Amino acid sequence: MGHIRNGQGVYRRLQKRLDRFPIGAPPAPALYEILKRLYTEEEAEIACRMPIRFTGIDGIARRTGKSPDALRPVLERMAEKGLVMDFEYKGKVEYILSPTLLGFFEFAFMRVRDDIPQKELARYMVEYAHEQPDLARSVLAGKVQPGRTLVHEGTVDPEEETQILDYERATHIVREAKAWAVSLCYCRHVMEHEGRACAQPMEVCTTLNAAADFLVRRGLARKISREEAQDIFAATREAGLVHIGDNVKRRPAYVCHCCGCCCAMLSAINRFKMFDAVVTSPFLAAIDAGKCAGCGLCAKKCPIEAIEVRGEKPGAKAAVRSEVCLGCGVCKPACAKGALRMAQRKERVIIPETAWQRAVLMAIERGKFPNLLFDDFERLDHAVLRAITRIVVALPPVKKALLAGQVQSRFFRALAG
Repeated sequence: MGHIRNGQGVYRRLQKRLDRFPIGAPPAPALYEILKRLYTEEEAEIACRMPIRFTGIDGIARRTGKSPDALRPVLERMAEKGLVMDFEYKGKVEYILSPTLLGFFEFAFMRVRDDIPQKELARYMVEYAHEQPDLARSVLAGKVQPGRTLVHEGTVDPEEETQILDYERATHIVREAKAWAVSLCYCRHVMEHEGRACAQPMEVCTTLNAAADFLVRRGLARKISREEAQDIFAATREAGLVHIGDNVKRRPAYVCHCCGCCCAMLSAINRFKMFDAVVTSPFLAAIDAGKCAGCGLCAKKCPIEAIEVRGEKPGAKAAVRSEVCLGCGVCKPACAKGALRMAQRKERVIIPETAWQRAVLMAIERGKFPNLLFDDFERLDHAVLRAITRIVVALPPVKKALLAGQVQSRFFRALAG
């Protein structure tokens, strides 16, 4: 019985450790079941003590009390499962614990595998990520989000197209990447195990740059060429899938090809009415009522019910719910009357420069900024400093200044150092 109690204790501590990320892990029975099936108790114990930033093996050894030689095979095993990520930086390997979403949840289902119980995991992941709102509220409760919408190129009128910035174009993102990989769509693969998958293509989850290198090296994705990546984007545009990319300007890690029925991010909009769950593109669907026949085909195409048909025929007209519309362009090809166009939004969407800047901004919004600065949760001085920082950052003028971009880039560089 003592062994069972200790096991439960380490997974509770692991949940708390994961919840300190800007992308959190709120407690739930389903989450504990997921953690128990992915982490051994030894792996969970190490994960509980890992720093929140990229750290070399010597730093992890100091935190865990284990020697580098003892740690190395465990970290290797964890990396194979996607529980930690390892990258080479300035000639040294550094590790970071994978978060839940945009982390080991996806990694567990990026390929068919028999080293983890995928069918059991799928049941608990659907319960945790789709059926209960706690995870969505933890991850997506803010304006700075992990993912942003990329408008389908070809749906924007030529005179408007010149206004699209390079980092807003899927073609530019794919062309400028240094590496490309594809894997199974985590969301549809999970739903397949539950007997609820749609008929949309499965092997379309695209990763880029260093993330692609990591996934290929760990056998979680298949290396592809730039040309194959471009073909995937073209095919998913044709299939009416939403392109949701990494919400950064520089070195994006992924672009998902999402449907409204399986995608966890779009599910947050459809199920829980969290309309800020995905950052919009700079565009918005707009209806020319004079041309609209009220057929409703555009509304049927929309994956998040942002378009509705109002009035009775023959005078019915489509109308866009601007507070919901992602600006993805999926609806545009459905209109044969030329009544729908992608109009520019009045305000330009602000995109973080890097993944680190996004993490800082998300942490500030979600009250987790002190965790990034003082991340040793076994030190009393760190606990005191976290408490003081939390009070200061929560002051409205300070928080507003940080989130409004009034802090210079040297602030983010200092944090990264």
